[in-house]
Amino acid sequence: MSSIRLHNTPTAFITKALPWLESRYETISYLNPNSYDQYPHKPFRHLLAFGAELQVEVPDDQVVFNVWNRLRSKYSKDWLFVFISYDAKNSVEQLESTQPKGINSKAATFFIPEHVWELTADSIYILKGEGATFIEEIQRATAASTTNSHAAIEIKPLISKQTYIERVKQLQALIGKGDAYEINYCIPFSGKGKIDPAETYLRLNTLAPMPFSVFSKWKDFFILSASPERFIKKEKDTIISQPIKGTSKRGSTEAEDLALIKKLSQSEKEQSENTMIVDLVRNDLSRTAQAGSVHVSEFRGLYSFPHVHQLISTIESQVDVAFSAIDVIQHAYPMGSMTGAPKVKVMQIIDQLETVSRGPFSGTVGYMDPENNFDFNVLIRSIFYDAAEKNIFMEAGSAITYYADAAAEYEECLLKINPMIQIVAH
Repeated sequence: MSSIRLHNTPTAFITKALPWLESRYETISYLNPNSYDQYPHKPFRHLLAFGAELQVEVPDDQVVFNVWNRLRSKYSKDWLFVFISYDAKNSVEQLESTQPKGINSKAATFFIPEHVWELTADSIYILKGEGATFIEEIQRATAASTTNSHAAIEIKPLISKQTYIERVKQLQALIGKGDAYEINYCIPFSGKGKIDPAETYLRLNTLAPMPFSVFSKWKDFFILSASPERFIKKEKDTIISQPIKGTSKRGSTEAEDLALIKKLSQSEKEQSENTMIVDLVRNDLSRTAQAGSVHVSEFRGLYSFPHVHQLISTIESQVDVAFSAIDVIQHAYPMGSMTGAPKVKVMQIIDQLETVSRGPFSGTVGYMDPENNFDFNVLIRSIFYDAAEKNIFMEAGSAITYYADAAAEYEECLLKINPMIQIVAH
């Protein structure tokens, strides 16, 4: 493994690298930890993969049979970078997505890259493929603009506030009947217009730097993500899942910020949501775990990000030798923080009451390495862009419980979506 010294910071290099690579390669996956060194079990590795030795796309009409089996057939002690849509749930349980799509995307796409680089504070390590010539050319290139160059694009919610409130009341009626305990309900947003994907991602990452940030290009489909959440990670034989449940805005002053932290940490509703999701994740991990190995290593830890405070729990297990790495992902999919409990029942309810199929939203992007480790995020706080059709899609959701206030939940969704709308609409 060779390394190349950076002329400047990793951020300055990436500002040049993304547009340079985007103009030359159909397939790119960039995972950005944004220096969250204190994140429990560390954030994403700082990886840049591009070029495809092999790329596999799983169309929506093949989702029931092909997502996990296709992954198993292609993962063989090499780097594999992966996107899986929320609709891949239909290949885990007997479910279907009948609502119209918010954006054109595959059920899953993954590729074995030609080149994999890892960035550190002062160097780039060539983990696979070539580096020196490319890196020197990139370092001589002109950096991408981080100011908006596209015309303002109107991003509209696809349901009204009144409809949202009515649907929340329907969900609460189902919860009152005992059909569910908690349901993650999402609002879709869309717009149409041409954007520069690299520039848009860089602006988003400047506004909302997150530990599981992603820039992915799959031909004409782009994922620009400011995700704060890990879905699942494998380190040797240890499995780690870190659901987020419990959100508060940041204060405009230190005193207000501290007051909001206190309010979040003492909120019975937020604590209850987090407890339910922890129980759900424990159950998911137990399907592939050694007996007795599932445990909660941190319960409702409070972490602060640029725009929000959030409660994050960490659940760990030791994987049973009878299960492969892909088995572990499949049996935990989709992430419980984006469904609710009980998991299968609430996914059926979501399919009935959400007006648009989630597609890539609340799916996942991540990687599998040659040592059989992996790390995957939760695709929230994300902009999805179809460059061929110039379609832009995003969603935001919150956990609905029996005692939830519908108007407050709507405002929480707006709090989560506003950074993405701000980037595209201004």
